[in-house]
Amino acid sequence: NIFYLFKVFNKLKKYLYGNKFELEKNFYNRQSFVLRAVSKKNLNICQYLEIGVYKNSVFNCIPLKIENKIGVDPTQGGTHRKTSDDFFIDNTKNFDVIFIDGLHTYEQCQRDCINSLKFLNPRGVILFHDFLPNNFEEHKTAFSGDVWKVAVEIANSKNMEFKIANIDSGVGILKPQANYEYIRIPELKHLTFKDFYKSYYKKLPIINSEEALKFIDE
Repeated sequence: NIFYLFKVFNKLKKYLYGNKFELEKNFYNRQSFVLRAVSKKNLNICQYLEIGVYKNSVFNCIPLKIENKIGVDPTQGGTHRKTSDDFFIDNTKNFDVIFIDGLHTYEQCQRDCINSLKFLNPRGVILFHDFLPNNFEEHKTAFSGDVWKVAVEIANSKNMEFKIANIDSGVGILKPQANYEYIRIPELKHLTFKDFYKSYYKKLPIINSEEALKFIDE
């Protein structure tokens, strides 16, 4: 009957969309870690790049001279109205802090990461958003997407100091070392949220917010 079908639907929805793990709940978010990374640099000369600016919620918080920060977004916000792929083709600058929160697909985030590594100054930091989708719904592109696959690749790459703050959908913090090597894992491409939760989530270098701030400081 209709009542029975309604109960089945609700159970299925809870299974698919219900949170699979507990994200930290406190007064930190992605801005906290980006600002901490910027504050560790010389604010007079620090160069900042943000991929995926949207409504400038992070970009406007960065306490640098406007000529020292670049925001790239094809639709709105920031300083450059173009795709990140086009930006990196034309770019000649290096950066001290880069924040990647653009198109939430594995392939695009991977390109953004690899391109950012090419233009990162020594001792620079790259931060990412959405490395920990909490449920099936967040795994859709409009939310966190499948950029967690980039986190898996970074965690398995060479000479990469890497952590993920367990808050705000997962904030990745990458400090590449000398002679780093980004290792692609092609078999990740067609994996689902179920694969993430069962096979990869517990293997990622996840830490709490206080530990993440210390990691940035080190």
